[in-house]
Amino acid sequence: MSQKFKSFLVLAVGLGLAYWFVQRLDWHVVGSYLRQARIWPLVLAAILINLTMVARSLRWQAFLAPIAPVRFNNLFVATAIGFGSLFVIGRAGEIIRPTILSLRERLRPSATLATILIERIYDTTTVVTLFAVNLLFFELPSQSTQNQQILTSIRSIGFMLLLGIVVGIGLLILLRLKAHVLLNWLERKAHALPTKLVRPLLNFIHHLTDGLSVLLNLRELAITIGYTICVWGLIFTATWLTMYAFGLDVTASHVIFILGFGLVGSVVPTPGGSAGAFHAAAAKGLEFLGLESNMAASVAIVYHLIAFGPPFLMGLYFLLRHDISVQQIREMIASEGNSATTQQQANVSR
Repeated sequence: MSQKFKSFLVLAVGLGLAYWFVQRLDWHVVGSYLRQARIWPLVLAAILINLTMVARSLRWQAFLAPIAPVRFNNLFVATAIGFGSLFVIGRAGEIIRPTILSLRERLRPSATLATILIERIYDTTTVVTLFAVNLLFFELPSQSTQNQQILTSIRSIGFMLLLGIVVGIGLLILLRLKAHVLLNWLERKAHALPTKLVRPLLNFIHHLTDGLSVLLNLRELAITIGYTICVWGLIFTATWLTMYAFGLDVTASHVIFILGFGLVGSVVPTPGGSAGAFHAAAAKGLEFLGLESNMAASVAIVYHLIAFGPPFLMGLYFLLRHDISVQQIREMIASEGNSATTQQQANVSR
């Protein structure tokens, strides 16, 4: 499947979900709900979302510790710009964060990409675990047969995701324990495989296993788990404040339920911070809680802006302050590719 076709498919999915989200609403009613929302909880929620980048930067520093010492200031700038780019280009912006860090530290993007994957594992594990455990006790406001069937289906999906997370973590621990065996085997088999495939794979596994050493060090594991709890505690509070701004009386269980739906929506890598998919998933989760569709859409719209808007503004600020251009980012990504090609050619000539 070509890259252009993949991009077209992702864009089509995003536009389709956005159309489904928009066409069923009464925008006069939505506008009325938006005007009635309290401002101060939304401002506080936006501040908390920006504070998550401090916790994420500290956690990233802990993940990078086995690879190289990195200054917090540079990590924070890279994190702000990286998460800000998600609002513009979607999940493809993940490559921006290690690239920005490489412009400010003597680290190649390939050395830090594996730590980004480990971050995603931590975050996904946290939300899926909370979501699945919460479903054990969660009850929908309406006890209709249809709603109960829906809840049963959601529980099944939650437990399947949780099982997948457990299996995945087990495999990652096994990878860390047996990394030298796997790397030695790949080195022996390298001559039978395309060089362009083997060398990047070996580099990635090497950096990934370095980063995964955190799972086998109790102190580092406790630190990174602590930062993860801080990140999602701030996100949880910001989510609750967003709902409170609309006068909704929600419990902790309801907030976790919406976080789970938001995670599903953010998986679709559409531009605009998973626009369309995020709105549709969050709105549907709110409707399951008994909200009227226009109210659910109003909350979903503001929730999306709170989740992705503040990091975008902070990222834009750092881009301008440090005079980082799109051209510099492109050149760094290109140099990474050229470096990999040169290394591959050197290995072939040996």
